[in-house]
Amino acid sequence: MRSIFSMFAKSPFKPLASHIDKVRACVDQIKPLFAAQLSGNYDQVQSISEKIVQMEYEADKIKNDIRDHLPQSMFLAVDKRDFTHLLSAQDDIADAIEDLTVILRIRQLVNPDVLKEPLNDLVDHVVMSAHSACDLIHELENLLEASFGGVEAEKVEKACHQLATYEWEADKKQFVLAQKLFSLGDSLSAADLLLWNEVNKKLGAVADKSELIGKTLRIFLAK
Repeated sequence: MRSIFSMFAKSPFKPLASHIDKVRACVDQIKPLFAAQLSGNYDQVQSISEKIVQMEYEADKIKNDIRDHLPQSMFLAVDKRDFTHLLSAQDDIADAIEDLTVILRIRQLVNPDVLKEPLNDLVDHVVMSAHSACDLIHELENLLEASFGGVEAEKVEKACHQLATYEWEADKKQFVLAQKLFSLGDSLSAADLLLWNEVNKKLGAVADKSELIGKTLRIFLAK
C-alpha cells in the first residue's frame, strides 16, 4: 500500500483528496445522527456517534501523515501556507461534526416539536454545503492541469462564491432555529436549552468551515 508521502511525487493534492473523503464520510452521518436524535432513538445516536468518532480519527491520521511528510521546501503551484490552511479547513469540518456527537451524548436531549422543522432545514442545508466543499477538493487535480486558469478556474470560482452564499443562508437558518429555541422559555430545561444552542452553533461551524475551503481556493486562483 502506498504511503501518503509517495502520493506527493505525482500531486500534492491527492493526499488532500484522501483526507476529504474521510471528512465526507463524517458529513454523510449528520442526517442519520439527527434522524435518530429526533426520533428519540438514543442507542442509535450512540452508535452513529461512535462511527463518526472513528472516521474523524482516521481523517486525523491522514492529516498528520500529510503534515509529517510535507517537504520543508515544496515546489507547488500554490503557497505552502495556503496548502496547510486548506488542510486545516477540511479537518475543522470533521472536528465540528465530532463535537456534535459529544453534545448529543452529554444527556438525552428532549426534542420539542417546534424545533424539528427548522433543525431539519438547517441540517439539510449544512450537509449540502459541506458536500459542495468536498466536491471542490476533487476539482483541484483538474485545476492544477489547467494551471489555475481557463474554464476550470471559472468553474471553481463560481463554486466558491456559491459556498459563501450557502454559509450566509446557513446563518439565517441558524437564527430561525435560535428564535424557535428561545421561544420555548421555561418549558425547556436550562441544560437542554444550553445544549440545543450549542448544537445550533456546531451545525453553523460546519457551514463556516465549508465556506473557508472556498475562500482558500480563491486565494489559489488569485496568485
